[in-house]
Amino acid sequence: MARLHPPLLLLGLVLPGAALAQAGGTASFAMGGQIEAGTCAVGSVSRTMPEVTADVFSQNAAVSAGVPSSYTAFVLALTRCAGVLGAEFVMGTPADAEPTHSNVFRNKAADAAPFTSIWLKVGACTSSSTITPGAPFSRGFSTPDYELALCAQYHKHRGGLVTQGGISTDFTVTITYR
Repeated sequence: MARLHPPLLLLGLVLPGAALAQAGGTASFAMGGQIEAGTCAVGSVSRTMPEVTADVFSQNAAVSAGVPSSYTAFVLALTRCAGVLGAEFVMGTPADAEPTHSNVFRNKAADAAPFTSIWLKVGACTSSSTITPGAPFSRGFSTPDYELALCAQYHKHRGGLVTQGGISTDFTVTITYR
């Protein structure tokens, strides 16, 4: 007679804390960005230019000239600059220019003295470059504080003679840092 064997029972044991092996996976990862120039704090500028008499202006209606006795030196101060290597400055827009002389700022006084405008320069009053309204110019710097030296002076443009009246202008300065 054949002998019967008891059924064989296989048990799998899993011990606590043991991990079962699983197939591995991969993932792609990409990152990017852009570093922009930093910024500076900029204060507003308000200056009172000297009072002059009409006779300091050229008495020739065909002449266009500045009035050196009206020189007014000042600075546009940039402070707390961080991450800045310089800036591009735009003083006003072409609409701020005197219609007959695009390189000077229009006299916007309510009681404007005729044939007058304000000539703005970058640098020292006696040796500087004219700032044309709306035209960009650049300066390099890498210090926490920077002072852009400026000079304003009264200007008579062609077409007539200067008589009594006010003279003033205002405009926005746009600064783009690099």
